[in-house]
Amino acid sequence: MIINITKAQYLEEFKVKVCFNDGLEKVVDLKNYINSKKHPFFQPLKQIDEFKKFKVHRTLIWDNGADIAPEYLYDRI
Repeated sequence: MIINITKAQYLEEFKVKVCFNDGLEKVVDLKNYINSKKHPFFQPLKQIDEFKKFKVHRTLIWDNGADIAPEYLYDRI
């Protein structure tokens, strides 16, 4: 089965409740992920107001081109 995110909800700080297409729902803290990335796409996401603006399109995406693979989030849970 190909894992996709079907829904995500911002909770607080860098925590997001993620729902996957197999029914799994978990809270993921992405603080370390966002802060450890040196790629320029992730730099603006260190600001909570920018981080909160994610959208779901099979994965978490941001308008600046940053994304996080659903498999990574699934494996973190």
